[in-house]
Amino acid sequence: MNTEGAIAKYMATEAGNAAAEAAIQAHGGYGYTREYVVEKIKRDVRITLIYEGTSEILEMTIARDRWQHHLKTRGQHYVTAAAGLEALHATAPTVGADVAALASRCLATVLDACQRGRLTRNQHILFRLGELIAYAETAGAAARRAAAALSGEAHPKSDTTYDAQSLATISRIFAREAALKVGEDGLRWVVGAAEGGAAQAAALAAALPLDAVRAAQSGLLADYDALHRVVYAGKLDAD
Repeated sequence: MNTEGAIAKYMATEAGNAAAEAAIQAHGGYGYTREYVVEKIKRDVRITLIYEGTSEILEMTIARDRWQHHLKTRGQHYVTAAAGLEALHATAPTVGADVAALASRCLATVLDACQRGRLTRNQHILFRLGELIAYAETAGAAARRAAAALSGEAHPKSDTTYDAQSLATISRIFAREAALKVGEDGLRWVVGAAEGGAAQAAALAAALPLDAVRAAQSGLLADYDALHRVVYAGKLDAD
């Protein structure tokens, strides 16, 4: 599971670094002083983006492996993944599996465009594909984990910080982010790397389910509010 491990390390360290940045920003100038632990957290977490594989090496590892899957399956790898998530949505409609499926369908379309344009010869495109693949696959994994928790089938070693309903909320939030990122950023990088201009941009935009991705953002702030209440309650309990 070399690629899955690369995705896990990449997403975890990038998320940890982003959280540390947000914590410093929330503290204002105090966040930059040693009296507040967030500056140490930032220093400690930053190295995780470098050791045991830099983020860029992980992006390349992810992109190269999944690109081979894309070619071997004649473009069906993420189409099949999307179909599986749509089936999951039928049995667990609250975990955002349908939106995670949109991320996978967008990814399949972006990879097809890269194949037609031979865009993977550009190293930066491989980096960005690695990022988009990580987001799409993490959205799918989050949906499956939340569904398992709701059905009482979670792995016995699963973290229990959040209950099943909270995991469903987290999954819905991230699925929206992943679908939007894969769709919009995928369009951006394909058009940016190719030379097709406005005609190519219009064709790719039409092929991507961007209207569905944007419509799926409905309810996002309500989910953020719900998760905020859960996290803040946990903070109060810990105190």
